Amino acid sequence: MGEAATPYLTAKEKTWNTAAANVQPLDDPYEKKREHEQLRFMNRLPKAALASILSSWLYFGYAFKSLLDAQTAGLSGRPLNVAWLSYALQLAHALPTGAPHLLALSAMGKAKRQPLFRLTGNTCPAVDIFVTYCGEELDVLLDTVRAAAALDYPEDRYRVIVLDDSVSDKVETKIQEFRLENKRTYYTTRGIKPKTHTKAGNLNHGLAYVSTLPGGPSEVVAVLDVDMIPSQHWLRALLPHLLLDPKVALANPPQRLYNIPNGDPIGQVMDILFDVIEPSKNATNSAWCCGTGFVVRRNALDGIGGVPEESINEDILTSFFLKAAGWEIVYVHEDVQWGLVPGTITTHLKQAQRWCAGIVSTAAMLWNPQAQNMTAEEKYGALFPAFAFSLSVVIDMVAIIALPLLFWAGAPLVACATETQLRTLSIVWLIKFCALFSYNLLITKAANYHFSLAGITNISAVPYQFLTLVRFALSVLIGGGVPLFTPSGLKVDVRSGRTVAGRAKVALWDNGFIIHVAIITSLLVGIGASSLSATSGLADLQNFWLQLYLRAGWPEIFLIWATFIIDCWVPLSYALNPPKPMARSSLLERDSKTRLAYPTREAKDQVRIRPSQIAAIAKMFYCIGACGLTLYFT
Repeated sequence: MGEAATPYLTAKEKTWNTAAANVQPLDDPYEKKREHEQLRFMNRLPKAALASILSSWLYFGYAFKSLLDAQTAGLSGRPLNVAWLSYALQLAHALPTGAPHLLALSAMGKAKRQPLFRLTGNTCPAVDIFVTYCGEELDVLLDTVRAAAALDYPEDRYRVIVLDDSVSDKVETKIQEFRLENKRTYYTTRGIKPKTHTKAGNLNHGLAYVSTLPGGPSEVVAVLDVDMIPSQHWLRALLPHLLLDPKVALANPPQRLYNIPNGDPIGQVMDILFDVIEPSKNATNSAWCCGTGFVVRRNALDGIGGVPEESINEDILTSFFLKAAGWEIVYVHEDVQWGLVPGTITTHLKQAQRWCAGIVSTAAMLWNPQAQNMTAEEKYGALFPAFAFSLSVVIDMVAIIALPLLFWAGAPLVACATETQLRTLSIVWLIKFCALFSYNLLITKAANYHFSLAGITNISAVPYQFLTLVRFALSVLIGGGVPLFTPSGLKVDVRSGRTVAGRAKVALWDNGFIIHVAIITSLLVGIGASSLSATSGLADLQNFWLQLYLRAGWPEIFLIWATFIIDCWVPLSYALNPPKPMARSSLLERDSKTRLAYPTREAKDQVRIRPSQIAAIAKMFYCIGACGLTLYFT
């Protein structure tokens, strides 16, 4: 781009060991308290997970015995078939939702938190910071670039490179104007508008581009998504992990968000991922790159041929190939970047589709020759989440279809030989529920936000994710390769309608949310029909309740259908009454002179009372109350 040939980055090889000597442990009372709490949590969680798993086995084992006893006692025909199908559905639904429990168990006795450090002094590794851009709002890009160019880091030891895949003259002009004030900032573009695998190709272009700059490539590459505003100590917090351990190729922080709508109605906060799952994976040496805010050795990337472009989840696939090459990845549990969530339900569901396609296609790449040197444990850690997630999507889709049919069958969904056995089964289920409740309470405290009794998928996204899986399977089986990703079924922002009727039309017809209406309607009609057929003509309160309990209100079944209805209502509520978008400017503190902007404390520490939390508490009270009433009547 006609850059002036200015000297840059000399004597790289001499700085690394000197910089390592300048690393100091972070002496922060808040972080020490946080470390103590996390270690205590990580020691408790595997025990809670084990208790939950054992109690589930107890429940399903006793339910199986109850079915056999009922069959021996004379139950046959449609009632027996319905009871067995209901049992199979409950068991199938429980299998993938137990995946997080198994992950927690794998960390038993391995509780550790990655130490926190600070790189001091001015002798520091050279860093190329890539900011990826693909047509997002320009002011979002500029806020990230300004923050990246104002780090607490020696000015002659890092560069900020904007990688523009939108091929925008306006973006180039703005970055070149900014470069007049900050010579460390560069702009480059591939000159094309790719439709798939955008980020991986963009990053590889960046790797090639910096090789042409004065001084050549830096020792370290750092990556920021366009919306991620880094803290000033970002590099000083992450680089020590590479400096102190020659086996570590990549250090990865959590992603924090500052524009969550009030109440987070569609569950966009990812604190469970970054405060529970990733620390557990790090404890078992199976941490992955999470896509933004990470730092990675340039020679490690070069050793695997750059950023892999075979999957849309380039971050996870990069992790696989680095591990196969003998490198390690660490997860640094410190908040050093803040970004944005999708502003609409349409974008959110598209993102859910993309993640679904990415996690499955990335797992398929484990058979790539570059991944063959991964250990069996590493391959298991990669395959298991993809298998559990895919299985959960398929089972949820089957349940969406099967549950209304089971209700319409007009028979009890649970079978026991005697009322005493039903009483015992209810007690056993309560034990299972209490164990699950304790497990979720631990996660709630660690993630510091909401309690949930849902599975590992969001039901509102399941129809789209299921189609994505089908498309993937057909492409592999028929086409012979891993498909590229293009989101389908979601076309228009539901907020484009100005009236309720207009928004409803856009959501129901243009984006296919009519499927959510169908799911809710079929479940409610089926539950109503089953309940009415069971209780009509019953004057006795005891029999009335027991029939209602067995046909529609059995707690394990209730948790499934209640979650389905609540999750499917979310897109519809967005269509009818979308939340008012928050002005991003109100969430940032901006310096009037430098234009530097960082999220406010209020934006970071949002109120975390959510509809999902209220719904979970309501479901909890029903389950306990229903079991208590049954124990009273039996």
